[in-house]
Amino acid sequence: MRLSHRLTLVFSLFGLAIAGGLQINHVRQVRSACYDLTRTMAEGTTTAVRALVEDQARSGNFKLLGRNLEEMVRQSGMAQVVVKDRSGRRLVGRSDDPALIAREPHPGVPIEAAADGIYDVQQEADLGPRGKGTVLAGFHTDPLKQRLHEIASQAVRFAVMAFLAVALLAWLIGTHFGLRLEKLVPRIEALPRDPEAFRPIREDGSDDELARLVTAYNNLGATLKREMQLRRELEREKQDLSAMLVHDLKTPLTVIRSGLALLHEQLAEPNGDGKAKGRKGAERGSRRRTFELLDMSTSRLHRMVEDVLQLARLEEVAGLRERALVDLGALASACVKDFALVVADRKQKISLVLPKKPLPRVLGDQPLLRRVLDNLVHNAVEHTPAGGTITVAAGLEAGHVRVSVSDSGPGVPPEARAQLFQKFFQKDLKRHVGNVGLGLALCEKVVTRHEGSIGIEDAKPHGACFYFLLPVSEPGLPLREAASSADGS
Repeated sequence: MRLSHRLTLVFSLFGLAIAGGLQINHVRQVRSACYDLTRTMAEGTTTAVRALVEDQARSGNFKLLGRNLEEMVRQSGMAQVVVKDRSGRRLVGRSDDPALIAREPHPGVPIEAAADGIYDVQQEADLGPRGKGTVLAGFHTDPLKQRLHEIASQAVRFAVMAFLAVALLAWLIGTHFGLRLEKLVPRIEALPRDPEAFRPIREDGSDDELARLVTAYNNLGATLKREMQLRRELEREKQDLSAMLVHDLKTPLTVIRSGLALLHEQLAEPNGDGKAKGRKGAERGSRRRTFELLDMSTSRLHRMVEDVLQLARLEEVAGLRERALVDLGALASACVKDFALVVADRKQKISLVLPKKPLPRVLGDQPLLRRVLDNLVHNAVEHTPAGGTITVAAGLEAGHVRVSVSDSGPGVPPEARAQLFQKFFQKDLKRHVGNVGLGLALCEKVVTRHEGSIGIEDAKPHGACFYFLLPVSEPGLPLREAASSADGS
């Protein structure tokens, strides 16, 4: 329920309670006043009747008294007049309705409790020769009750009108404050999503709570927008600097690799025999080991440079640069073939598991997907001991092609898996991350751009299994098909 509706409801109920309470109190006061006035008038009328009865009873002319009482009943609208002697015997009785002649009066019953619609008042009277007696006067209460009912109905109408007026006023007040808040709430909700789209709300110059809230929102939004723009500018400068540095690193890396290739050729040449040959052979072995370390470090640095360049290219655009139909089975086969020599040199084994039927192709950027496979297999090679096994598998799973790379290394602790695909996340070599934590971050970003998912699970019997799933491409799409072979570029 909106705040404006809540305010309207609260104010309306409050107004209803006030209006209803005032009208109920008014009706009670009017009812009490009417009863008091009726009792007073009844007592006064009974006193007048008693005076008449005492005046004519002294002369003993009860027939004249009966005619006078009958005339009084007819003119005053009284229900009944009865005169009794001290023994309770009826001397004179008159009524406006013959059915009431035999009615037994009920003096002392409150007017609001009169059951038969007649309120009886009794007074003692001096009946002259007959001694003391009583005069009972009955008064109709139906007209009074009807009038009180009309007053109550009128009070209900007034209460309804007052409620409607209060509800209208409450709706106007609630709408006024609610609209002000409704203008503010969506902007507060949108501010964390896009601080740079912040637009200040016009302030009305008042000093109430809403105005202070608007001022606080404007200050917060302006600060966030300024900070976000500054952060984006710094990020852009950092990316430009990284791109320039990485690009400039490629030239010296090329020179170093060329020099290492030449050194390798020199180390392979025969050089004399005998003792000198033995000493030189030992030196050559030491140099060869140094060469292997240099070559490994250069290759690792080259991969780091390529990862940074690929990440920079991915972050420049929101989508993919190229889209084509890719055979992930052929891509995995080419990757395994390219790593065969590396694995053999490390005394490891690598195997490929594919289904008998060809896998459906996926839609994506083939070079980037090959890069994902290369990074996962390279990580597996780095963390698998000599004699270990690396398994690359591909299959169909719930409308997706699933590609996995398993190793028989130490595995990845569960507490490290949540942050494993973040940039620059690195704990130690046992946690299957790259040298600066860019390889898996690149894999996650590439797979996400392909609308897929990437994850890690335990391999059997031990080790880590990295996998990613990509949706199968719908048939009939007007896109060029990629070559089924993969060159890893």
